Amino acid sequence: MTPETIKKWWKSGRTLPVEVAVQYPFEPIPIINDTGVNVLVDMSHKCDFFLLWNLGEQLHQRGIRSAGSHATLDTLLAPGSLCRVRIPVAPKVHPFAWWPAPKWNVVLSEGDVLNPAYIPEELRELKKFLSAGGGVILSGNWIKEGSAENWSFNQLLSEYGAELLPGEELYCERRWPLMKVTNDWEVVFKGDTGKPIYARRTCGRGRLVLFASSELYRFDQEDKNDVSAKSDFLTDTILWAAADSTPAAGEPRMPTPMWGGGGIYQESEERLDGIVCYYSKNQTDELLMTLREDFPAITSDLYDWFPSPKPEEPMYLVLCSGGGGGWAVNIYLPKETGTISTSSEGIRSIFGHEQAHTMPGPCGAVANHPFGGNQGEEHAGWLQGKIVAKYNGELGPNRGCQEVFHELYDGTQKIPEEIFKKTHLDNWRDGWDRLMIWYVWQKLDDHYGPTWYPRWRWVQSKRWIQDPNRKLTWQESIEDMSIAVGEDLFPFFISTGKELEKSRFADATFLDQIIHLPVASIEATPPGNVRLDAINDYTKPLAPSSLEGWPPN
Repeated sequence: MTPETIKKWWKSGRTLPVEVAVQYPFEPIPIINDTGVNVLVDMSHKCDFFLLWNLGEQLHQRGIRSAGSHATLDTLLAPGSLCRVRIPVAPKVHPFAWWPAPKWNVVLSEGDVLNPAYIPEELRELKKFLSAGGGVILSGNWIKEGSAENWSFNQLLSEYGAELLPGEELYCERRWPLMKVTNDWEVVFKGDTGKPIYARRTCGRGRLVLFASSELYRFDQEDKNDVSAKSDFLTDTILWAAADSTPAAGEPRMPTPMWGGGGIYQESEERLDGIVCYYSKNQTDELLMTLREDFPAITSDLYDWFPSPKPEEPMYLVLCSGGGGGWAVNIYLPKETGTISTSSEGIRSIFGHEQAHTMPGPCGAVANHPFGGNQGEEHAGWLQGKIVAKYNGELGPNRGCQEVFHELYDGTQKIPEEIFKKTHLDNWRDGWDRLMIWYVWQKLDDHYGPTWYPRWRWVQSKRWIQDPNRKLTWQESIEDMSIAVGEDLFPFFISTGKELEKSRFADATFLDQIIHLPVASIEATPPGNVRLDAINDYTKPLAPSSLEGWPPN
């Protein structure tokens, strides 16, 4: 398959076949004192940023090879399995492809009653894996009365004489989920009343470890001592679990995250208009229904509110389960967006945020404004707030930006120190504050309607087209905004406490025309509610809302 054929293949939303993929092997991961032990970090039952991006580096420094995976365990443990990965075809092109699954010595997995279940196929393959000499490290979690018996994690453990129970045990002056094991287990750590916190046993030719919670190895990234102690502990546990499994041979060429959510992606997929979604077989029906019904509508709304060039290729969406969060990969192609949530409300919100990250505006990315960047967190959060309001019913000012106001504000104060909370005001004066940014944007939405936002970015792209890589100053960007709305916004920004080099912008030249800009009649008063109405033609001048006939019908 030629590079051009490969390009057409992934742009059509397809995963490259394994016979093509093996021509583009991974670089060996950096391993210190390689033990040859391959660890599968299972994220199909719980995904978070720690597992995605923090844990692997520490294991690699201790001689342990690891790869994170969103695929169900049975699709990786069965002999001859293929897994979906991203392969390095070119420096900025890493298409999805099928790859022979590595030999695994140890599986690291964590159950959560709120997350997708361990399906029967997984239970079957885990049992085979243990019988053949593999190691499995399982971590429990908190459960409530009435949920223990039907929890799939407990169904897994019941095969081996263990279970998680409602309740708690104290250990090292903190609370831990309550677990129970039979006499077949060796209890390594006991809590204050003798209940197990860490237990292990042999199963056939393999070895099984059970932690009450993954907090035994989840370290604080900012605490070097904690990182070292917990990473050493997990390494020792992995080596114990792998003792009856022959180390993997060859170089440590493992799939890695590559700035995204991998290394190993889900085995199932759903194709929608402009979207290819990857999901694991154990994903909940509720989330899949949300994906199929709401995601196309959310995408349509975002492009209606903020017209942008649509990419030639589909969006690749990675649907993961966990407590919340997401990511967007724009550094190479194809672009990738991930959501981490087990609730429909959560994935709608995250998807809206990550989709907005991929949208540069009417004319693409020209110059870079200081309000968090053209496609940064502030931009994505602003459009996300509109999605949350429309689909999750959370009305009020966009992103709760009214929270910038001082508790004692009664509507009469004019001095910024008496209007805004000190923390926000201090950050905002000569720098940046996310909530203050959303506040001023909401005030512009209130006054001009939502067309101002895409018009601002259209003006920006036209004004700086000869200098597309320019990093704009606050003054330059507020000038762009003023041109966009047809009124001088400098007095308004100054009323919010923003320190600027000039106080007026009375005249401007735009598209070879001289524009006279009266002072905008906007005051630093509480914001209105999120605006979900349709935009107008953003290439035409705006009429302020104070004029008769505004907003238009």
